[in-house]
Amino acid sequence: MEPLSEIPMEKLVPHDLPMALLDKMTEFQDNRSICQVTIHPEIMFYEENGVPAFVGLEYMAQAVAAHGGYRSLTQGEPVKVGFLLGTPHLKFYCESFSNGTTLNVEVLEDWGDHQLMRFQCAIRDTAGNLLMETGLNVFQPKDLDAYLSKNRAGQEDS
Repeated sequence: MEPLSEIPMEKLVPHDLPMALLDKMTEFQDNRSICQVTIHPEIMFYEENGVPAFVGLEYMAQAVAAHGGYRSLTQGEPVKVGFLLGTPHLKFYCESFSNGTTLNVEVLEDWGDHQLMRFQCAIRDTAGNLLMETGLNVFQPKDLDAYLSKNRAGQEDS
C-alpha cells in the first residue's frame, strides 16, 4: 500500500472532489488520526479573510470519516458512510482559518462500538495553537442499504 500521506482523501472519505476537503492523512493509530489541510484561495469555502472557522466542523467530520476509511482500507473493506449526530460542545478560538495556514485536524475515538461512536476533535495550526475543539457523536450503520431501506419504508407509513 502507498504511504499514508499519499493516499488520496477521496479513497478514505465517501466524498468526491471538491467536497473531499482535507489534503491528506498524516498519522493513523487504532483510536487516533491526524489529517491536514492548507488554507488557500482555491479551496472550497474560501472567503476574503480565509475559511470561516465553522467549516472546521466539516474538517473534523471528514477526519473522523478518514480515520474509519483508512481502517476499512487496511482491512480490505469498502469505505463506509457515517452520519454526524451532533456535538455536545463546540469551542472556537478564532473566527477564520487564514490563508497559508496548515491545519492539523486530530480525532481521538473516545468511546463506541464501531456503530455508535464519540470522537474528541481538535484543530491546531502547525505551531500547536488550538483553534477549535469539540466532541463529535457519529453513527455508522453496519448495513447502510438496509438502514436506509428501513427508514424509507417507515417514512412511507407516516
